[in-house]
Parts: sequence; C-alpha cells; structure tokens
Amino acid sequence: MWHSSVLDAVSLADPEVGTFDGPSYSRTVSEFRAADVRHIETTPARIRRAVAEHVIATRDAYPNESQLVTHEAGKKRRHMPMRLLFQQAPHVLTALKPCWAMSPLVVSQVLPVERCFDVVIFDEASQVTPEGAAGALMRASQAVVAGDPHQLPPTAFFASGSAVDEEDEEDPEELTGSMTKDFESVLDVMGALLPPPIGTKRLNWHYRSRDERLIAFSNAQPQLYDWSLTTFPGAETARVITHQLVPFVPGRIDQEQSVANEVTAVVKAVTEHAHDRPRESLGVITMGIKHMDRIEEALRRARQVDPVLDDYLDEVFYGTEKFFVKNLERVQGDERDAILISIGYGKTSDGRMLYRFGPVNNAGGERRLNVAVTRARCRIAVISSFSPAEMDPARLKADGARMLRDYLRYAESGGMDLGERRRERDPLNPFEADVLAQLSAAGLSLECQVGCSGYWIDFAAKHPTEPGRYVLAIEADGVMYHSSATARDRDRLRQDHLERLGWRFHRIWSSDWFHHREREVAATVEAFNEALGRGDVPRQPQPATGREVTPEGSVEGAPEPMSRGREPRPFRPDGRPITDYYVRDLVRFIAWINSDGKLRTAEEIMAIAIPALGYDRSSAPRREVLGKAIALYRQAAARVGA
Repeated sequence: MWHSSVLDAVSLADPEVGTFDGPSYSRTVSEFRAADVRHIETTPARIRRAVAEHVIATRDAYPNESQLVTHEAGKKRRHMPMRLLFQQAPHVLTALKPCWAMSPLVVSQVLPVERCFDVVIFDEASQVTPEGAAGALMRASQAVVAGDPHQLPPTAFFASGSAVDEEDEEDPEELTGSMTKDFESVLDVMGALLPPPIGTKRLNWHYRSRDERLIAFSNAQPQLYDWSLTTFPGAETARVITHQLVPFVPGRIDQEQSVANEVTAVVKAVTEHAHDRPRESLGVITMGIKHMDRIEEALRRARQVDPVLDDYLDEVFYGTEKFFVKNLERVQGDERDAILISIGYGKTSDGRMLYRFGPVNNAGGERRLNVAVTRARCRIAVISSFSPAEMDPARLKADGARMLRDYLRYAESGGMDLGERRRERDPLNPFEADVLAQLSAAGLSLECQVGCSGYWIDFAAKHPTEPGRYVLAIEADGVMYHSSATARDRDRLRQDHLERLGWRFHRIWSSDWFHHREREVAATVEAFNEALGRGDVPRQPQPATGREVTPEGSVEGAPEPMSRGREPRPFRPDGRPITDYYVRDLVRFIAWINSDGKLRTAEEIMAIAIPALGYDRSSAPRREVLGKAIALYRQAAARVGA
C-alpha cells in the first residue's frame, strides 16, 4: 500500500507519469509504424520522379549531348566507344544513369581520367587493393568504403596463374602460404587514415542468420567482433549447427589433404538435402582445392544415378542461388540457406595429427574461417575426420588453427558451448521478477533473457506440448527497449525482424503493469493463446494500410504519378499567328499538355504544341514564343512545388 501511495503521489505531481495510458501509447506506436513503412514504400516513387525530372532538365540544358546520346542509342552497330561518348556527353549520361556499377578495372577502362561522379562506393572493400582502388577514387569527389576488416583480404590466390594444386607439392604448407599471401586493402588504408569514430560508421545489426547461433561464434571472438554485433534469437530451439565425425581408417594413405570418408559423407549429406529440403539453397565449403575437386567429381558421379540430385544441382533458387562447392578463398560474398563445411585435412596412415590446415594456418587464417562459418542463413553442418579433443592446443601456433579447434567444439555442442566467451546475464530487476512470477502463476512457461548477444528477448513463452519451440516474445519497456537510439529501432525495426524470424510479439508497459497488473496479465495470456491458436503459420510484418503498391512498382497516392489523363483543353486554336496569342494563354496550353503527368523536354513539348495549335511546321518565331511560354510554365510549376 505504501508503494502504491508513492506511485499515486508521483502520478499527480508529474503529468508525464500520471497521464500515461498503455493502450493509447500502443496505438501511437502502431500509427508510427504504419507511417514509417508507408514513407519507405513511397520513397522509390519519389526517387524515380526526382531522377526523371533531373533527366529532363539536363537534356534541356545540354541539347547537343542529348541529341548525341539519342543518336547513339538508335544505332545497331558501330557505336562510339564509351570513353569517348562519356567525354562528349557526361551530363546527359550521368543523368540518364546516375548510378554505375563497375569493377575497379572496368572503371579505368571505360571512364575518362577526370572526376565524373559525385560519390564512389566500394563494396567488399576488404578485397580491393589500394592500387586497384586508386583509379576509381580519382573519378569522384567523395568516397564511401564499405567492408568487413575481419573477412577475406586481397590475396595472390587468383593472381598466380598456376593451375597446379598447391597441396600436391612436397611442402604444401609453404606453397599454400605463398599462394594465399595477404595484401593490404583499401579498407585497411582508409581505416588508418580515418580511425573510428572519425569518418567511420559501424553497421552492427546482423540480418542474414535466421538463428543467432549461426553468427554467435564469430561475434564472441575477441580477434573478430568481440560481441559488437547485434543479433536476434530465432523462434525455434532445434539444432541449427551440427558436427559429423567421420571414422578414421588406419593404414589408408593419401588422407592428409582430402579424406575419402569425408567426401563420401558430403555427397550423402548433399543427396539427403536434395531429397528432404529441395527448396532450400545449399553450398559446400572446403579448406583446400584438392578436397573441393574430389567432392565435385564424386557429386558428378552421384548425380548420374540419382535424378533428384541431378535436378537439384541444376536448379537455381530465388533467381540466383545455385548450389556450389568452393574453397575458402572463393566463398566471400556468397550466402545460402544451408552450408556444409568439410575440413578435408586428415591424419597420417598411422593416426597422427599433422596440424596442416592450409590457409587457416597462415596469418589472417582466422579471417578466412570467419568467412566460412558465417555464410548460412538457416543451418550449418560441419564434417571432419578428427574431433577438437584430438587437437593438441600446444601444437596450434596460428590464430586460425586455434579458432578452428574452438569452432569444432562449438559445432559439437550444437551452438551452445562458447567457452569463456559466453555472456552472463544481469539478474532480473524487481519489475521483471514480478512479471515472471505473475505470468508463471497464470500458467505460462517462460524463459528469461533469450538470446546470446547484446540484444535479448525479456521473456519467451514456451509451447505447452512441443519442447524446443517458443510461442510468444514478451517484452517490457525496460533496458532493452530504452537502449535503442531511435523510435524506428525500438518500435519498428527490431519487432519487424523478430516477426520475420517467426516470433509473435506482445509488449507490457511498466506503468500499466504497476496500475493494472491483473489486466496486463490477462492481456498477455490472451496474446499467448492467440499465438498458440495460429499454429505453425509464422506472422510476417504486415504492409501499412493507406497506399498500396501496384504491380508496376508505383505507389498509389505517391507524389506526382508518372501518367494520368489530361485535364480539359483550355481553348481551341483558331489559326491566328503565334505572336497574336496572349502569353498567359500559351502557358495554360503548355500546362494542359503536361497535365497527364508525363515529363517532357522543351523539344518534346514543342513537338506536341505546334501541331496542336494548328500549325503544320515549326518556325523560328513559333519556337521563340513557345520557348518563353515553356520557361514561364516551369517557373510557375517550380514555385508551386516549393
């Protein structure tokens, strides 16, 4: 009673506390979410319109360039070289195509040596050398360099021009080291020039993994992300990371670089995936080239006798995601629903560990391993011929080799054993403890602080009859809610992503809990029963009501639609000379021509206006008068738009 009296006194003294109403605030949040989604949905239409208007203005400002580009576009052969065309029509070309996607080499081949663009953006910059980036950097006024310093750096792997497998030599470790020698990247250079936080923006939210256990190992490593990534727990607790230990066969030779039993196990796993999960994309990652080649050959033979496997290996998922077998050096940038990682390296014929792990043993090997273990969206299976317990820590000299041992242990545990890097949770505060006690008393089976990174769900309600499955995420407006920097993060993006991962969501406002605990308990139980009644159908983020996206991609209600019917014609021409018309009437006539919403250059407007006014041809006086009318119309339209 004393605490209630204190709360009542505070509510009377502080209007922000006393006037808070949970349902009303929830409606405000819902309205904000809908408005935010609507804003994003209409943005493409606004951008397309702005670009189109810029194209028209540029073509009017540079008519010779416009005529040249139109002429070149109409040719069927013997086109002008792009470098020369760009030099003669830079304004119109960049207006028509404001964003150009090219490799650094193509930039140097195609574009003239001058500042052609406002901004150059490097993606996967950790794989671009500074000398390779220089040509693109000098062709723009600003640069955005995006990449992950903990992933694959530039190497000499593809520059050697040798078709010889490095593992066929007498000293495979020595040759592998030379083949995979790392170089400095443009990301390294920019990081040194602009150390955080100067000029640096970290993107910490991780979206690829549908279960954060797929990224938690890398997130936990101090030499990688050191828990800096914000990840999100999945709604299912079934194993998403598995480890298969293939048996060692004593006396078998030629097992050091590619274990035959692993090849067999990979082929079996790929075949089972093709039969059981044909709509999930799949990729196989190996440590070395020899092992990759043996797996590809074994799959080639297997598909000849298995039509289902043959169809799966030919199938392309989601437009681009074809099955692949790649070694460490080639897999950066790829992602698949499921990933098989085959270590390949094995023991001697008498069972001795050789501790040769190819590129992983070299400097930067931990970055290569990081690339391999973060390619999966849904699940990872690791196949090896030795267990982590067989790896002597004293023999592991490289960071990559030590990390490989830790990852095998992590895979053995199903993504649960992070060793000393596991994060401890803070104890529940009194409010959270009371929520737990009251909801548990109401019959809900709850797990607290679900998640393994910087973000967790306050309470996850478990399914009453299906172990390993969550039904409802219950969040309070506590530490997790208030730690978000913006309303978009805490009220829309985080919840939307959880719903994409299969969660159903319910929020408890602390003020409502203090004043109306019984009502909030009943509302939470109702939300749980509603989520339970929806079965296995995951709730996806619903589009905002209001403006609907049309099949063509335009948005109903978006500003300035590209095409519509013309307004009534202002007047009919009577054959008088162009100089006899009032300018205001010609401006109205130009406005009528453009009232269908289409964008036109001055030449295109004249081409419509001259015959519409009853003239059979163009003339200098007519062009002069119409040009003035067009300019006045555009000035008026600009004032209205502003």
